[in-house]
Formats: sequence, structure tokens, C-alpha cells
Amino acid sequence: MTFRMKFDPYRQILLSLLGLGMALGPSPALASDTGKSYKPKIVSLDYCADQYVLALADRNQILALSQDADKGHSFHKDRALGLPKFHSTMAEVIALQPDVAVQSWRVTDRIENMITRIGTKLVVPKYGSDPEIVIGNVRLAGQRFDQKKRAATLIDNYRSRLKNLRAVPRIPLRAAYVTPGGFTAGIGTFVDEIIQLAGFSSYAASRGLVNWQALPMEDLLIDPPDLFIASFFDTSLATQSGWSIARHNRLYQMLQDIPTIYLPGRYLSCNGLFLVDAAERIRSYAIEKKIISYKSTLEVVHKK
Repeated sequence: MTFRMKFDPYRQILLSLLGLGMALGPSPALASDTGKSYKPKIVSLDYCADQYVLALADRNQILALSQDADKGHSFHKDRALGLPKFHSTMAEVIALQPDVAVQSWRVTDRIENMITRIGTKLVVPKYGSDPEIVIGNVRLAGQRFDQKKRAATLIDNYRSRLKNLRAVPRIPLRAAYVTPGGFTAGIGTFVDEIIQLAGFSSYAASRGLVNWQALPMEDLLIDPPDLFIASFFDTSLATQSGWSIARHNRLYQMLQDIPTIYLPGRYLSCNGLFLVDAAERIRSYAIEKKIISYKSTLEVVHKK
């Protein structure tokens, strides 16, 4: 269901005046203000912000999600089905009058000042893929959504799974990451960290590749990786220019000859938010494709 708003000029002026009146009046009362069991109503302004809302909030707390909430690159797309969506405009935010708005990147210039003026609390997760940053963002969202217990459970689960991943045996196989655009994840990227967390060695590190850059075809021919990890081939975000090595017949053949794990783009589309999920999925695929043996699985670690 999409929340649609079509405004004529007079209606937009009216909503603007309404927003000004709200800014001058009292802010919406939250549970902590009233002592009642009222949970704040929430809107999400972009699809990475959607993930925090879908992971932590009750469905009846969610007034609207972004237009991409149920797209292929949204990790919690299944949870978004049936929930209202909107275009993240200030006019829509004013009309919905949420207690909390969440954004993970800037949607509109000065939107923070505009949102806080109408009494809505803005939540902006800290940027970064470090596990402690992810945990801090989940804790912050849990506090703002009045879902501290749910956030604590998520954090405990995250820490446990992260610990298990770090304990699995290392595998002396070099994994090379590739996208439809022909780019790879070099040293210092969260995808390179995911590859190592999954137990594999980094092909990018072995070739001295740093940050995000085009994967050199010459390197692949001279020194092929042991496996490929390909992502975003399944989503509408996939872009492939005429110059991309992903269009090269030789690379296409290598993807057939060398074990290749196709990781759904939703695991990587929000920086390192789903770092643990991605590493677990890569390892699971590697077992299914018999790239690694059952003795290397997380299940064995759990049993010990």
C-alpha cells in the first residue's frame, strides 16, 4: 500500500501553516511524558532507515516507510509488505505528524531543522560498518522507538553470532568480490571485512587493491582467485556499463569455471548493517556448493 498525497497550491500553503503552528505549539507527547503505554509513531525517510524501523518497531507504530522498503535491495522487504509507503517529502511528514522520523542519509536540505520544528524527533544512525557502531545504532533506535527490550535481544543475538563467526576455522581460499559494474571491494571496505569474517582470505588484499575500484582483468588472468563472490546481480540497482569487465567474455567464463557465490544485494546495500548476516550467508552458500566441508560450518562451532 502506498501513501499518496496530491496537493494543489492552496493545500500546500495550508499544510505549511499547519507545520508552523505545530512548531510554535507543544511537541507530541510520548510515553515518558504522559506515563501511559503509548509507543511513538514512526516514519522512515529512506530504505536503510526502513531496516531499523522494520527490525524494531511494532507494525502499528509505523505510519509510513520509504518507497524502496519492499524492493529487492531492502533486507527486510518481506516485513514491509502491506505497510504504508510515502515519498519522504516534508509536506507528507507534516500531514502524518509522527513522533519520530528516521533517516540514514540526507533526503532534503535542512530537513533536520524542518522536522524538529514541528515537534518530531529525528533519529540519524551513525555511519559506519564497525560492529560496535551497528550495535550503537540499534540501541539508539530501540530507545527512540520505546523498544529497548527488543533492541537488547537483537544486540545479544548479533554479538553471539559475531563471536561464532570469529571462531570458525580459517579457509586458505582467496575470494574476489565483483559487481555488475565490474567493481571490487579492496582493503578497508566493509565487504572485504565480510569476506574475512566468513573465513576466507581476501583476493583484493593479496593483489594490494585498496578501497572501491575496478577489478583489473589483467590480475584475474595472471592470478585467478579461488572463488568469486558476486552481488547486486539480482536487484534493480544492478548497473553494467559497456566498459564493465562484467561484460567481458573471459570473466563470464571464469564465473562458470571458478566456484561463484551470488550474494543477494540486500545483504550489502546498507553499508555494514547486515555484516553478520552476509558472512553467514556466504559461508552457508560455500557449504551448499561444497567449496568448504561441513566440518567448517557454524553448526559445528555451536555444538562444541
